[in-house]
Amino acid sequence: MASTAELWHAARNPPTDPKDIPGHSFKDKAVLVTGAYGDKALGHHAAIKYAALGANLLILAVRTAEKGEEAKAAIIRHTNCSPDIFIIETVDLASFASVREFVDRLNRNSRVPYLHVVQLAAGVAPWAYGQSPDGYEISLQVDVLSTALLALLLLPKMREAPDGVRPHLSFLDRISIFIIPDDMKAELEALRGESLIKRCDDKEKWDAVKHVRYYFLGRSAEQGARTLVSATALGEESHGRFWTNDKYHP
Repeated sequence: MASTAELWHAARNPPTDPKDIPGHSFKDKAVLVTGAYGDKALGHHAAIKYAALGANLLILAVRTAEKGEEAKAAIIRHTNCSPDIFIIETVDLASFASVREFVDRLNRNSRVPYLHVVQLAAGVAPWAYGQSPDGYEISLQVDVLSTALLALLLLPKMREAPDGVRPHLSFLDRISIFIIPDDMKAELEALRGESLIKRCDDKEKWDAVKHVRYYFLGRSAEQGARTLVSATALGEESHGRFWTNDKYHP
């Protein structure tokens, strides 16, 4: 796990903003973003950056049309982009059927002959255990299974991009999957079956710890979104790699 010193350094040395990187342009590109609603959402700030960097088609995949319209208005407010670049489509990642219906609608839309960028940034972090309508734990379904299904179903649309244009498919993930030390795995295994909420049930103490940590060691959603967007402007060498802090890891 990253040390406090590493987190402190990272918070004060955020990734480079794509607008400041020569050649990072999405002019005339068709971009799809999930998780694009909400001022604290990385997908929302990524969508703002895509619009600012010239995307001529921005597809917002959101849970409700109302949220999509709110996200669209916020993006226009931030970038002064044309409202004509947007397509708002609803999808519920807690449902495989909804994912398939979403892709079917997209495939029938004459405005979307192909996709240059698919940015899959939606996710959930529920406090309590719950199941999706398909019978899976909700975060497993949303963050992994439905996201993977969506990616697979969108690949044909990405392959339709003109010759010489390399499409990008990007998944939002956590660097912690690489950096949990071996000597900590036994401790985590011992906690299997325990409820996290029971260990953090003092709201006042938990809120204080959380806010202190985020204030000193966290990044803003805008800074986090820089990594998402710059990842989709990399070359072929980025295939299958993990991009963080303006470099590949490991």
